[in-house]
Amino acid sequence: MLFGNDKKKVLIVDDDTSLLRQLSFRLKRHEKVDVLLAETGKNGLQEADVFHPDLIILDWTLPDIQGIDVLTQLRKMPVIKTTPILMLTGHNKIGDVEDAFKLGANGYMTKPFSLEKLGAKVSEMLNAGRHKQTH
Repeated sequence: MLFGNDKKKVLIVDDDTSLLRQLSFRLKRHEKVDVLLAETGKNGLQEADVFHPDLIILDWTLPDIQGIDVLTQLRKMPVIKTTPILMLTGHNKIGDVEDAFKLGANGYMTKPFSLEKLGAKVSEMLNAGRHKQTH
């Protein structure tokens, strides 16, 4: 997939194909970003390494590798080390949120969520810099 030079790139890693389609449409249309999709943790890691996205949206529960483990592996990749990562998940225990931030997440949203709120969060994270943590 080729990306426009002027657009930011967002990688979404989630195994819910319906959600991937909705998020992709919303982000392309309203946030004017290029979107890359991955349905497994392994594919997400590969896509991140190849395309160097400006933001990664990562689900916790994936079919092959838990998202929290993908997060840990992403933070070890030199090209992704400072890329903002938003956990988008049904995991809403305080310990889960703390673990995600401790392992390098920059933002955390729980499902269900509104597409408008997610779009605002994506814009905020893309514009805020690479190290800011947001809830």
